[in-house]
Amino acid sequence: MTALPDIQPFSRRGVCPALSAPMQTGDGLLSRVAFTDDLSPNDLVRLCDLSRHHGNGLVDITARGSFQFRGLTAESAVALERDVLELGLPLRQGLAVETSPLAGVDGSEIADPRVIIRQISENTMALRLHERLAAKMSVIVDGGGLVLMGDLLADIRLKAVTLNSGIVWQLMLGGSEGKALLAGVLQTKNAADCVVELLSHLADLGPDARGRDLDIDTVRQVCGARLGVVGGFGLPPSVPLDISPSMGEIDSRQPLDPLKGFELDEKPTSFQSPPLRAGQRGVNHTHQRKLWPLKSNLSVAVIAPAFGQIPSGALSDLCKRASELNVKSVRPGPLHALYFLGTDEVCDSLLDYAENAGLIVSDNDPRTSIAVCSGSPACASAFAPVRELAEFAAKECVQVLDGSFTLHLSGCGKGCAHPSPALLAFSGTSDGLAFGYCAKVSAVPDGVLPFADQKAALSRLARLYEKEHKPGENARALLSRLGKARIVEALRQDER
Repeated sequence: MTALPDIQPFSRRGVCPALSAPMQTGDGLLSRVAFTDDLSPNDLVRLCDLSRHHGNGLVDITARGSFQFRGLTAESAVALERDVLELGLPLRQGLAVETSPLAGVDGSEIADPRVIIRQISENTMALRLHERLAAKMSVIVDGGGLVLMGDLLADIRLKAVTLNSGIVWQLMLGGSEGKALLAGVLQTKNAADCVVELLSHLADLGPDARGRDLDIDTVRQVCGARLGVVGGFGLPPSVPLDISPSMGEIDSRQPLDPLKGFELDEKPTSFQSPPLRAGQRGVNHTHQRKLWPLKSNLSVAVIAPAFGQIPSGALSDLCKRASELNVKSVRPGPLHALYFLGTDEVCDSLLDYAENAGLIVSDNDPRTSIAVCSGSPACASAFAPVRELAEFAAKECVQVLDGSFTLHLSGCGKGCAHPSPALLAFSGTSDGLAFGYCAKVSAVPDGVLPFADQKAALSRLARLYEKEHKPGENARALLSRLGKARIVEALRQDER
């Protein structure tokens, strides 16, 4: 008799579903796979077939690019694991070490991160560190380029920057790029070893230790002279750094000229404004299809299901069309997206098909401004059907959802879809729909709406925008100008 899988509870954040350890949710068990290399469109067709055969036929593409099967039973989860492994796909094993799905083919990247990733993955697997580290421990190695990785949380992050016409790697600890502790810089030859040693230190601290628990003194002790220390700790990574040209220590307490002692490249790629990410739009935006040029006469079509979920039949049809068009490869990646590689003409044709199928192909789509989980009834922890609410918001609040901020709709207080604070955050509770201004959904709410009033509240938000919006002002600026008290008042009370 085949052993049943080790089923994970879904009662808190920090528990991670896997192919061999599915998670209990409201619509059955949830199983997740991630990939270390490209797939063919037919590979995804086969995974969609398995989703229908073993689960309920719904597929999730997560914010980090994992592929999730839903609606499994204990028995079908075992069969799914067997069938997925038989496909021989490049499945990630062990620690989550992540990078852009376009690494190595993106002509705008600062550095190809794949060698560093391979070294970290191989060394941590040899040490079995994933068995001792926190379940959601993650490492991001960001070589720069078209796919922006900064919003993804990471315990340890390496980011390539240019320095004196060479390349070094910023070492950041905990959280998103904008919130991370900037610990210093590493030369390429030392980057992987330092990350592995920091992970070993965290493993020695126990399974609850995370990257945010590392301080500067500890990082210096672990990395030693390999760490080039930067001045002005706490500055966002976009600010030019005080870096010793000898990669030695600089006392961050001393006032320093940011450009003294070294020269940035004339056009430092690392400090230029990056391309628009999905959802990042201005007031006077234009329709911007996500069709980007790559190396070797290739292009990429970036296509995303609404709110990260799609029926397996619809995804299978998309991939079959991609195969008919001779798409070279595909890979799930950040922003719940699929990255299809092919010629420019092929990718453009695939975008036409996807747009007609109702998928997200443009930075101009209001759905990209909403972070939403599965909600009830799919999630056992959820109090509210927030996916339905998200669909309503995408139609009712089109002008508000201009890409300048994220509207977070969570079925419960865990906030799985958007762990960071959001300008507007709504979450289901036993008492109703809680909301907060510039807050995480886990924080004490600024108010609670009756569930029957949740759609009306979003309509009030749309009317508030129409009433108060000034020419040239985006929604974030408007909501920031109005402040918490004004927004809370508008959400609670119809202003007609």
